Amino acid sequence: MPNSVEPPGLALISSESRYLTSLHVFAKDLELEADKIDTNHQRIKDLELGVDKINSHDQNVHVKIIAVLKLLTLREQHVLVQFWSPHVVGNQQLLTTIDQPFGLGLMDERLCTYRQDSKRSYFVMNKDKEEEDRSPTTRAFRQGLPEWTPDVANYLPKHFQQQECAIRCNLHGYLALPVFYSNSRLCVGVLELLTSLKHMSYAYEVQQLHNALETVELRTQQAFDCPILNVSKKQ
Repeated sequence: MPNSVEPPGLALISSESRYLTSLHVFAKDLELEADKIDTNHQRIKDLELGVDKINSHDQNVHVKIIAVLKLLTLREQHVLVQFWSPHVVGNQQLLTTIDQPFGLGLMDERLCTYRQDSKRSYFVMNKDKEEEDRSPTTRAFRQGLPEWTPDVANYLPKHFQQQECAIRCNLHGYLALPVFYSNSRLCVGVLELLTSLKHMSYAYEVQQLHNALETVELRTQQAFDCPILNVSKKQ
């Protein structure tokens, strides 16, 4: 298991702001018109989503994450941000990104390939399966702490099930952020970000996500609120 902890340094990107990228946002693999978010980005109005009716709790989180993705501006175009959500199936709790919101910096075959591979992956979250954590998303969900690395090649394959696919798709930089209700310690899912660049700091991305989540009464750990798992070499 990875065991080094340190917060990422501050990202200095003010001079590069004109190059920031907004995401193409999708839900259930259909692009959405999420323009019903008000201009002040302070609340979400009812969105007509092309998704099946699911329980109101999950639907509420789903709608909020769509709004969050619409608010993001990121440092590069070759980027994927996707949400992993817990679901109970029989007597098991699974963490999956099937039918969950995601955003692409550009319409790129490699980003789409990784997204499709993610949809085929799911992780059993039962307490008796803790020793089988094979993804940073499961560790972020269980521990309630972010995990990041400048290069997914730093992971041992057993600690990142999708490592081979990520490298094949030219995705290197990685960040997994647990998401909570603003007034609760209950983790409702994990936002996962992958980029082609090997950033040595993800403080900018963490702050962007924190600010966007705050507008919809969700939250994550800010860059210096807690220890952050930084995988900087093979672990």
